Amino acid sequence: MTREERDYMTAVAQLGCIACRLNGFSGVPAEVHHQRSGTGAGRRASHFDTMPLCPGHHRFYPDAIHVNARLFVKRYGSEAELVRRTRDEVQRYRQTFVGYTGV
Repeated sequence: MTREERDYMTAVAQLGCIACRLNGFSGVPAEVHHQRSGTGAGRRASHFDTMPLCPGHHRFYPDAIHVNARLFVKRYGSEAELVRRTRDEVQRYRQTFVGYTGV
């Protein structure tokens, strides 16, 4: 993993769970979920194709992405949509950093 990838994934996790935010709860600690759609045959998504999910929405709740992906998508949107939203949010988040130059 490159430094750029590591920094990006740190920023993703710092956003807090995207599903919880869509449910009206902010500040819920998150871990990074790699997009599964469009991958396969042992290939993992890029570290930039990620979204922040709390452990519950990642692996444990009835609507968790690894428990019931169809229900997760129905409630929160497709992985591709959430990854795009996450990228936009990371960009806005980074713009709040003192000394940010857009690089």
